[in-house]
Amino acid sequence: MKMFQKTLAVAIVAGAPMAASALEVSGNVTMATDYVFRGFSQTSEKGAIQGGFDVDFGNGFYVGTWASNVDFGSEVTTEMDFYGGYAFDITDTVSLDLTAIQFIYPGDESALNYEEYVATLGISDFSFGVVYSPEYFGEGGPDAYVLNADYSLGLTETTSLDFHLGYSDADEKDFFGEDDSYIDYMVGFNYDVAGVTLTLAWYGTDIDDNELADDRAVFSVSKSL
Repeated sequence: MKMFQKTLAVAIVAGAPMAASALEVSGNVTMATDYVFRGFSQTSEKGAIQGGFDVDFGNGFYVGTWASNVDFGSEVTTEMDFYGGYAFDITDTVSLDLTAIQFIYPGDESALNYEEYVATLGISDFSFGVVYSPEYFGEGGPDAYVLNADYSLGLTETTSLDFHLGYSDADEKDFFGEDDSYIDYMVGFNYDVAGVTLTLAWYGTDIDDNELADDRAVFSVSKSL
């Protein structure tokens, strides 16, 4: 779910607009050298084309969809996400975002479909998220929890640094290789130029037995529509 935008609080839902005065529709498209979700490559370390649309109803409620190519070594080549939620300001610097996300993988492996429920607390440039999935990554999967902490640092009007730290825990032994939990992290540099955002991000985990979770650099070009 994912790439850079989704990594930040499951990524694009946390960036959904807050309450506005009228209905607002927005979109996004991204080309990336890899699709990384919680430290794991979803495209077997190959490139990705991604995009989505968001609808903000102007009262805090929103819905959206997002899609990307994936490569799980089977007939499953596409991920489609559908989500909806409610976001509101608690104070001038504190906000809360409650989201439900359905992950769908069209194809014979439809058993991979699963859902997540996300609560994200924003405090100034920080965000702290809690994610729960009753069947993580597919039918019959374990209960899983994910904790996220993110920080965005504006350097200039056109550049910024983003930091992410996540902890995933599944109620099944050895679900993530040799462990039932792991840590993932990311540092990303963003540069806005000519109407697009160029991002160079470094992803990593503390997993040692899966090359898809190795440290890696990912370059992406994104545009808001």
